[in-house]
Amino acid sequence: MWSYRQSRAALGERVGAAPANLALIAPVSATPRPRLFYNTAYGCQARTDARRMRECVLMPDNPGRMAVHRTSPAAPARPTIAFAGGTLNRAAYLRAGGQAARLRHESASRAVLVGADQQVALAGARRIARIPIEDLPAGAPLTFLGLEHAGAAVFAADALDLHTDEPQAFTPLRQLMAELDPAEAALAAYAVGMVGWHRVHRHCGRCGDATEIEEAGHRRRCPHCGLHDFPRTDPAITMLVQTGERCLLSRRRGAPANRWSALAGFVEPGETPEEAVVREAREETGIEIAGVEYVTAQPWPFPAALMIGFWAFAAPADAETNPTPDPEELVEARWFGRGQLASALQHGSIALPPPGTIGNFLISAWVADAEATS
Repeated sequence: MWSYRQSRAALGERVGAAPANLALIAPVSATPRPRLFYNTAYGCQARTDARRMRECVLMPDNPGRMAVHRTSPAAPARPTIAFAGGTLNRAAYLRAGGQAARLRHESASRAVLVGADQQVALAGARRIARIPIEDLPAGAPLTFLGLEHAGAAVFAADALDLHTDEPQAFTPLRQLMAELDPAEAALAAYAVGMVGWHRVHRHCGRCGDATEIEEAGHRRRCPHCGLHDFPRTDPAITMLVQTGERCLLSRRRGAPANRWSALAGFVEPGETPEEAVVREAREETGIEIAGVEYVTAQPWPFPAALMIGFWAFAAPADAETNPTPDPEELVEARWFGRGQLASALQHGSIALPPPGTIGNFLISAWVADAEATS
């Protein structure tokens, strides 16, 4: 796949200098997938064909015309994203009609134990413990998660509800995200998310009555007013704002003194993730965004978010503008040159978000692209 630098050079020859309403799109991985490009000048979207391995730039003189360039098959290695490697068959068809309830009596069925503060029980350095259902108290509340490759059913159990003296060693999931195998980390995030949802929805949000568990733990119903509650995921965006060979990083309040990260925020009601990227960049730094490209996503069960990662391209008029950080959110925000950032990371003068986070992924991938083409 072409590098970011090569892509910009090729496009520069074709369309000339980038105007205020033109954003260049950088490749992210060698895996073909649909790309969604949002151009703020026209408020429109264009999706490329992943089968053709193409990326696009919306032409400023004609919103309906696309400039397309191909990518080469080579791409630098990318950092990983925790919790995004799920292999479990969720088998939603087994949740209704008591089918999952019958599976809990199978000898091969297992439970993932979730302790206090989003902790999970381990069976080794890189593996989540799977406790035989028969070892749990009779009638223990369980949430059906799905079927493993060999066909064994897996459930989630809230260790706080088991009332057992059986000792179990629990570890906070945050500490494990870069250590667990991808499938194990995804299973742990699934279990933690479901148990966390049950813990805060024991009572109806409309009338206050105790709710009842249905659909093998995937729905709660109020017997008094009939309200149904389903597991929730809150969409949040993380974006690496960039212009040419520079990216915009910030230090958030409460973070370690030398930790710099990409901008982030929650998607608000009535807006798309792309619109949230534009709004958050403006609110937190005063930088206007000309274009947005989806990169990847990450389940984030702390407590119930889906982190959606983007490249965000600053409007050329703001390319030389110093950011003005929102004092309530940020301690500092500034532009870093690609080589400058790579050198600072190499010498340890600044730190990134922990490995496995989508913020680390976006920044590391952007720096790695420079290293691969230098």
